[in-house]
Amino acid sequence: MKFPKFGAKAPARGGSLAAFLAMLPTLALVGALWSLSSWGYYALVSAMGLDSGYDEAPVLFAAYYVLWASVVLLIFRPVFKGLLSRPVFFGHALALAPILIAYGTFVSLALPLLPDVSVFRAPSNPPEFMFASAWYYLPKSADILFQQVLVAAIVVRAHRAGMALGGISLMLALLFGGFHLTLAFSGFSPLYVARFTLAATIFGLVIPWLYLRSRHGFRWAYALHWGFYALDAVITHLLLAVPAWMME
Repeated sequence: MKFPKFGAKAPARGGSLAAFLAMLPTLALVGALWSLSSWGYYALVSAMGLDSGYDEAPVLFAAYYVLWASVVLLIFRPVFKGLLSRPVFFGHALALAPILIAYGTFVSLALPLLPDVSVFRAPSNPPEFMFASAWYYLPKSADILFQQVLVAAIVVRAHRAGMALGGISLMLALLFGGFHLTLAFSGFSPLYVARFTLAATIFGLVIPWLYLRSRHGFRWAYALHWGFYALDAVITHLLLAVPAWMME
């Protein structure tokens, strides 16, 4: 089965400023949806008296982000017109299934074999994943899906507005990098903020090429996004492991 590339038919190019101005309503809407989903998550966690929604109520929050992804698809349905037919939708779902199974196997069987993160070496305000179980990655997978649908909406809308590939890459790199800098306001360590900001910036540069120049861009982007969390978890467990003297 063949699937269309998002950038299969490029529109006529207009001025860069005009294309960016045409993107402002989309960027504002994406920002509002992302902020609302975040606010809703923390509101639910607080209302339920949880310390970690992902780890303590994984099924609920997986459903929560799947619902948000569905809402975004409905809102941006005109943007995805001609790109997300029913066969394409189910084709992506079937293709992503083995990827998710592989990542699920990794966090269930391989990640627990790594040394635990030491509370002595962890930062004072550690991110959830440092001490999370494999269940944490179920809602995380749905969260990544939600984020990728938002990203796809930006890329496709920018492409149809006439923005060049380089311009889209630069825009996403600045947006993603800038957004992750706000992690500093949540009290996370400078190293954590720096590495996630750097990763987000690089991802912003690469993802438009995946969507617009490869046939299965959504799958590649999703796998790359998920893979970063897997790699970061491995490195974190190895670098912040429980000291050897505590194991004696």
